[in-house]
Amino acid sequence: MLSATIAQQPKLLGRLAVQSAIKAAKGETIQKTIAVPVKVATKENIAQLTSF
Repeated sequence: MLSATIAQQPKLLGRLAVQSAIKAAKGETIQKTIAVPVKVATKENIAQLTSF
């Protein structure tokens, strides 16, 4: 039985991608990798994680 899973944060991923694209377009140096935290999704908190 699955009691939890990992939830990525698509809004944050998108925001960071656009910020990096803008920096790259301006000729600025961008990080090779950017860590984006993930969250543990359970039946108790899933509504909070999926509301946009």
